[in-house]
Amino acid sequence: MSFERLTIQDDRFLINRMIAQAPRHTLVREFFMNAQESAAYAPQGQRLVRIFPTLIEGVRKLTFWNTGPGMDATELRTATNISASINKQMSVSENFGIGAKVSGLTVSPAGIRYRSCKSGVVHEVTIGFDEEADTYVRFAYEFEHGRDEAVFDVTDLVSETADLSYDWTEVVLIGEDDDHDTVLEPIGRGFTVDRSYVPTQIFRRFSQFRPGVEVSIDVALTKGGGKEETGRSRTLKTLQKVLPELPNAEIVTCPDTGVRIQYVHDPKHANYSHSISALKNPATSSTSFCALVHKGERYNFRTGKAWSAVAPNYGIPFGSTVLTVEIMLPDAAALPNQYRDALTTVDERSAITTDDYSSKVRELMPEWVKDVIREAHPPRDENLDDLQNDLQRLLDEFRMPTSTYVKSQKATERTESSDAGLDEAQSADVDPIDSEEERFLRGERASGQRATDKKVRKAPEGAKLSKEAMALERAPTIEILIEPAEIEEKQMKGRAGRFYKDAQTLFINGLYSAVDRMTGELELHFAGQAEAEALRTIVLRAAQRTMAYRVGKATCYAISKRLVDGWSLEDLDRATSPESLSLAADDYRQSLNAARKWVRSELKTLGFVIEELEIA
Repeated sequence: MSFERLTIQDDRFLINRMIAQAPRHTLVREFFMNAQESAAYAPQGQRLVRIFPTLIEGVRKLTFWNTGPGMDATELRTATNISASINKQMSVSENFGIGAKVSGLTVSPAGIRYRSCKSGVVHEVTIGFDEEADTYVRFAYEFEHGRDEAVFDVTDLVSETADLSYDWTEVVLIGEDDDHDTVLEPIGRGFTVDRSYVPTQIFRRFSQFRPGVEVSIDVALTKGGGKEETGRSRTLKTLQKVLPELPNAEIVTCPDTGVRIQYVHDPKHANYSHSISALKNPATSSTSFCALVHKGERYNFRTGKAWSAVAPNYGIPFGSTVLTVEIMLPDAAALPNQYRDALTTVDERSAITTDDYSSKVRELMPEWVKDVIREAHPPRDENLDDLQNDLQRLLDEFRMPTSTYVKSQKATERTESSDAGLDEAQSADVDPIDSEEERFLRGERASGQRATDKKVRKAPEGAKLSKEAMALERAPTIEILIEPAEIEEKQMKGRAGRFYKDAQTLFINGLYSAVDRMTGELELHFAGQAEAEALRTIVLRAAQRTMAYRVGKATCYAISKRLVDGWSLEDLDRATSPESLSLAADDYRQSLNAARKWVRSELKTLGFVIEELEIA
């Protein structure tokens, strides 16, 4: 069958556009990947990758150096073409042949210098942007007799400083101009990064190196001792290499999908502020994180505040600073996108993120991980069981099925009949909650006992909940945060609450402004009726509990809208957003009377004589 192959009409425009649109943050990944892939072909024990500064006219330039098969003049010329590689398989799922050159030229248009030693002979070529040609070229250098060459022999030039007894390749990033220090600013002028940016990017991106490859980083590119120094190196290790030094790590495989989830406990060292993994791997900054892993590389990497903010959805409401989660996908389950900075599905090319596997992380979580989470839970004197019980009764009134149960039915059917177009959930005929807030505030005292006894009717032995009852939505677990660091981790500064619907957890900002306003009014109301510090503690608890109840009710009402036609998932998310919950919290005066009654009850319990003041 005959055919006519498509070609590129304007390859200069295509190349210029491709480089202009390339992301900067992939630079380290691309050059390191090239270096380690080449080094993997060197003899065992000689598979080396070194990253260090090279001085060119007194200015530091970031350099990647590796052992492995060298390139002669012809191979070096081919290797510097766009979409071309030497000794690599070219395919959509393997090597693209564009990554390092495209991302490198994006941040280093003044030049990328390649030197390669093959069989004792070293050749050099430099690629970069030529203003006269208005495109990217191999720079030509003038030799004797007026001859110009782009690829030339520099063996005599480097023989005194380089070992030519084995093959190697060196790549130097010139930067945006000759004065650009690409060690200090590797991804471009004006882009400030940590001194250990390069090794940290490698550590975060690669879950493993090629077999036998050893990586060393010059101290000029690492934190700690060595600032303004060069010539000394630190070994860079992967997380897998330091796992034996950590308290616990385990991989659990999902039998249905083949997805493997690795849970790692990486606490701070007892005597230092760094994590144990960071101390065992001083070339980089190692912290807990969550990421996808595909073919030895990590994607959708989340660490620090970004990880702490979403960790509750993964079943980790506390302890994200000491727990790492790696979600390892089968090779055939994903493809990298054009610039290899994200994963997509094979068929639809839809983006894949760690959030797609949050339920698996919760479902497969080992018991020892749950113990770490429990240990990380801040100590709380407050018992919020009564609050959650009342919220559960509120949800039970709506007979709200869980999302999972709804999806298992052919059509959504309410427990009670309702009219089409009803603008709120239909309540079932159950015992109403009378004076809900007061009931909540009459709940658990400091002793843990209820203020009044209530007859409890036990179900007959052998009875169990119906399938429908077991599928009813559960009220969210309430967690009141009072430490600024915890509030910052959950990105709740200036917000009253944050609801994690997947984990059914509602975090309350115990330092929210409405708490302060109510506390001020309550202290003024009860001034002189108790010792100041004791009174302050009680009224603060009252303000926090009542706000938690207001936010909890708003969350439950929002959840109930899932049964209402016309409410989309986006609508539901907006209804339970931190901003919406904050509006519910701000109306603190609706809770003042109930809070005053609760404070009086607490003060009497502690033996204080309370003056009966008129309630405004």
